Amino acid sequence: MSLPRTSRDPSREPLAGSAATLDNAPVTAFHRRMVAVAMGGPFCDGYLLGIMGVALSLITPALDLDTMWTGLVAASVLVGVFLGGVVFGPITDRVGRHLMYVLNLVAFVIGSALQFFVTEAWQLVVLRLFIGIAIGADYPIASALTTELVPRRMRGPALSGLVLAWWVGYGVSFWGGWLLLGTGDDAWRWMLASGAVPAVLFLLLRAGVPESPRWLASRGRVEEAREVVRRHLGQEVSAEELLAEVRQDRRGGSGLGNLAEIFRRGYGIPVLFCSLFWICQVAPAFAVRSFQPQMLESFGVTGTFGASALITTLAVAGTGLGLVVVNRIGRRPLLIGSFLCVNVSLIALTVLPLHYAALVVALFAAFQFFEAAGSGLQFVYPSELFPTDLRATGVGIATAMSRVGSASSTFLLPMATADLGVRGTLAIGVAITLIGLVVSVVLAPETKNLGLAEASSRT
Repeated sequence: MSLPRTSRDPSREPLAGSAATLDNAPVTAFHRRMVAVAMGGPFCDGYLLGIMGVALSLITPALDLDTMWTGLVAASVLVGVFLGGVVFGPITDRVGRHLMYVLNLVAFVIGSALQFFVTEAWQLVVLRLFIGIAIGADYPIASALTTELVPRRMRGPALSGLVLAWWVGYGVSFWGGWLLLGTGDDAWRWMLASGAVPAVLFLLLRAGVPESPRWLASRGRVEEAREVVRRHLGQEVSAEELLAEVRQDRRGGSGLGNLAEIFRRGYGIPVLFCSLFWICQVAPAFAVRSFQPQMLESFGVTGTFGASALITTLAVAGTGLGLVVVNRIGRRPLLIGSFLCVNVSLIALTVLPLHYAALVVALFAAFQFFEAAGSGLQFVYPSELFPTDLRATGVGIATAMSRVGSASSTFLLPMATADLGVRGTLAIGVAITLIGLVVSVVLAPETKNLGLAEASSRT
């Protein structure tokens, strides 16, 4: 069963109501600022994961980590993201975007700073679990607010840009870790605590972000919604126009975002699709990123830090490619094409005789490049396929499910590598990405150029 597809271009058709005002608004400095501010959470998430890849080799002897504790330290933040997404998605749909948008970064700053003082492995696991919850909360908040504030011509690139921010944070973490290597025995402490610095900067920028006018209207706070549109978009929208979109968007629902509403109102297939393709993207990718230097070493690559930095730089370029083409070729071709190329790269790493370090690095780079090119859809699809009053809930569920896959793969990878070897472990990645390819072919819809209410009604 596939989600309906469309090839027409509704951006050229007149829309009634607030959809016309918000979906077709000219792109302004306000919209660009909202996207830049939303990038804070993904940037911090990427930095958080990347810096652990640099620090882990120092943490292992310092805290006397065995294989199990190494996996727990690496995977704990992903478990936290699962909890944050599934718990705070519905809360965000109920209490609004703005308050949660600020509180989750406050929690991130506190948790990051406290990592400097850990003395036991369990303390680090608990803190990274806490930080992960804060990041997991940010995914549905930031994507919902961005989706509801920007016009549709900007929506695909803007949401893909959130993943680009993740990659930039991930790349910056390697250079930050390299700079902090010279701080002595406490270098790993400074590395982990350094995540608080960008979080503080983005926290200050978020102070002036308005509440989503679409969310306000869905809660009956129509005059407040009109004021947000008037103040930040410089346009007038009538109460009837706002309520018309709410009626179209809600599809007979109660307007109270919760997990039961998702399935009662017929959004089970979008939940399944978003969860599965996201899991199949991140499960192999997160595991490889967390242990990339060690995996490169197993293939005989020397200078793994420089190789990892190069691979990460190319992954950032891949995300940039996805951002550029998401509105040109559409969501569905981008997702299917990226899964196909990732699968080919992993098959080559699994079965080919690899005698040259340059070829190994090139194949790892191809894997990361093409996975990153399609990864922007992790924000685009969930944000477009759910209505306003369920958007954060839907994104939260998809985020949570994806982190089940990524946390499991990250935790199990050291043990799988010990039992199966690196090639055997990569063969599992081949199977996972093949599942993602099949799911995409069967279920991926095309939502390019659709207004939000129309995109979320195509189930």
